[in-house]
Amino acid sequence: MLPTRTMHIEDAVLLFDAGAATVQGGRVSQEDRHVILLPHQFPPTKSTDKFALFATYDGHGSADVSEHVRQNLPNLLIKRPEFEKGDYETAIIKSFEDEDELLLQMVMEENTQAVIAGSTVALCLVNLTKGLMVVGNVGDSHIFLARRDEGSEFITWQERLTVAHKPHDPSEKSRIEQAGGAVHTYGGTARLGTLNMSRALGDLQYKNPINNLNLTRGTKKAKRANASGSTIRGNILSNEAYVRTIKLDPNSRYTLLVCTDGVTDVTDEKQLMTEVMSDFVAGRRARDIAKMVTTATGEQPHSDNSTCVIAFLDGVRALK
Repeated sequence: MLPTRTMHIEDAVLLFDAGAATVQGGRVSQEDRHVILLPHQFPPTKSTDKFALFATYDGHGSADVSEHVRQNLPNLLIKRPEFEKGDYETAIIKSFEDEDELLLQMVMEENTQAVIAGSTVALCLVNLTKGLMVVGNVGDSHIFLARRDEGSEFITWQERLTVAHKPHDPSEKSRIEQAGGAVHTYGGTARLGTLNMSRALGDLQYKNPINNLNLTRGTKKAKRANASGSTIRGNILSNEAYVRTIKLDPNSRYTLLVCTDGVTDVTDEKQLMTEVMSDFVAGRRARDIAKMVTTATGEQPHSDNSTCVIAFLDGVRALK
């Protein structure tokens, strides 16, 4: 059981258990990263509320950006003035922008890896005192939430809380083209340069100011992403997070999954949640269930890096 079992009398939600697992799969290196911040680990804030944070970061090009995001993004989020005001959605959006600014500073200090490497983000902040869950994502890592029946532990409601940012999506394709970019199809997949996503942190070759520093020279990836004839470009690849707030019911029990695409691309999300729930009812801990999920996906042919974060939350009135 988590050391957070004791809760304030005013807390709306109890974090019952949380754990994570990650495997390299068939890739030559491990570029996934993840974070779990339990209430007793959460950095100090001016708020008296209790918080938890869960996130996965799926790196591409190298692990440099996903590791940088792992180390810096939670603190950037908590330091935002919007966080102190309880405007968690804006705080998430602005913290993603702040992280890209840090990566740009790193590039200017001669560590140029973030020019050609990047990372998805799927982040879930939970205010346990107020019973609020706020998610933000860029790219194609995802967050799933299910509500469990108090008696039977059957799933009564389930939803993917994040969106996939893909170049073929009409709104994303339009945004890319308005910024001076182009979407091309390679091997049957719509791509921005060689990326199969339209939003991410890092990959600064597709963002201001680097994508405008030299319009005639650049990486082959960047050239494929640029539309011919464009003289000034915007952020072809966006770091703007999709955000959403869920009000948790103090009478309900919840299961949360935060996964990279190494898990979600090869599993049915409803079946995955059902299996996680069955393992929980059988008495398994969150970290052991996450290990079972990533082991199964990592053993598949041509498997990707796979990361799964799992948390179980109980509304305070569901405990009575």
